[in-house]
Amino acid sequence: MVLSSLHFIFIFLPAAFFLYAVLPFSWWRNLILLSASMVFYAWGEPVHILLLIGMILFNWLAGLLVHKLASFEKKRASKLAAILSVIINLTPLLFFKLDAVTEISFIEKIGLGGLPSVDSFPLGLSFYTFSAVAYIIDVYQQEIQADGNIFRMANFLGMFPKILQGPITRYQDVGESLQLTRINIDGVSAGLRRFIVGLAKKVLIADYLARVTGKVFGLETTDLSAGLAWYGLAAFSLQLYLDFSGYTDMAIGLGRMFGFTLPENFNFPYMSRSVSDFWRRWHMSLVNWLRTYIFMPLEIARRKSRHFRLQSNILIIFLLTGLWHGFAWNFIIWGLYSGIILILEASFLSRWLKKIPVIFQHVYSLVLVAFGWVFFNLSDPGCWSGFFRALFGFNRPEKAYSLRSLNILAFLPLLVVGAAVSTPLVKNAYLRLTEKSAVFQIIADVLLLGLLVLSVGVLLASGYQAFLYSEF
Repeated sequence: MVLSSLHFIFIFLPAAFFLYAVLPFSWWRNLILLSASMVFYAWGEPVHILLLIGMILFNWLAGLLVHKLASFEKKRASKLAAILSVIINLTPLLFFKLDAVTEISFIEKIGLGGLPSVDSFPLGLSFYTFSAVAYIIDVYQQEIQADGNIFRMANFLGMFPKILQGPITRYQDVGESLQLTRINIDGVSAGLRRFIVGLAKKVLIADYLARVTGKVFGLETTDLSAGLAWYGLAAFSLQLYLDFSGYTDMAIGLGRMFGFTLPENFNFPYMSRSVSDFWRRWHMSLVNWLRTYIFMPLEIARRKSRHFRLQSNILIIFLLTGLWHGFAWNFIIWGLYSGIILILEASFLSRWLKKIPVIFQHVYSLVLVAFGWVFFNLSDPGCWSGFFRALFGFNRPEKAYSLRSLNILAFLPLLVVGAAVSTPLVKNAYLRLTEKSAVFQIIADVLLLGLLVLSVGVLLASGYQAFLYSEF
């Protein structure tokens, strides 16, 4: 089950929310939320739900152990328990990532042929693994207390709005709400609005742009003209953002409905003035996680290093960012490409950028980020040079493909709408108008209802498409 499916919108969500709302006590609400989350996950992952349950039980017990040892001032034992817990948490993620990229099952490669091979990557594994690691480290550092309630712990890791694609959540983000579950009409209405916006971004724009992306990137790179290449790259850039941020909007909206404030994951990244600025705005929960639990400890551990400490730490972080997306060359090169640009900006380039007009800063950021999406989207390294040749007009296509012959010219208005939605213009206009008068809020709600009806109509006609980041 996914958030954009009709089963979820019209059956699962109303039933789960009704039961959650009518029960008055936090204990019962946590039980209902946990039950709903398990049903939600088991719908699509009937086998891998056992892994999720195992991770919940393990981290509940490991957190209690680390906290108990720390409270008794057994620092070495507490540190050892925390390290072992982190390693155990990361083992399934490493195992499944390796199995996903090997032609022969990794199980067979390590001599365990008697065990069943893995057919698919568990949904949401990267996201709830990183939340679990953050929980153990925060308990060890005594930033939080271990939660002795298994239901709250289970909801922290497995809450259905965020289980599939995040945002990556720390216990501090939801712990208080799990202890005192509260819902109110303002939160429910705001959550519904955010959910509808995310659904529309996904169903009405991103899924249609996927058709453009599929046709352009499905051609041989030698058959691409410069116009086709740029058109397809613009479509993919918007598709990726609107698909992923659409899920985030839906997840945050659902969280608001159930009384939780999930962290923001995007802040209009295509409005960036540099690639460094882009990474402060894109997939913020992952970037914050990497900065908090890897980059800052590296900076502290290597504080005596005089040469290239910052630069090498940035490269390590973005190598890990690439590997988080997958053990494949395209993700590794994409991560290193981003890291090298950030190193250049941190070393000297950012000072130069600030001296040029803002419009050129935006163009610089957009172009370099878009070039990175070429590596991200094309898994075959042999296609990279051909696509870049097309972008710079060096191709001489033998076949005369065009926007009209591929039937993708009609999607140009969607690119324009997607670009507008990717800026703060629409959001700021909505906020200014709705704050002025209740009449504007009613008009806005009617428009949102129209978007919901239109989205449902598209789902009825075409069915739902998987979210792009669900595979990570």
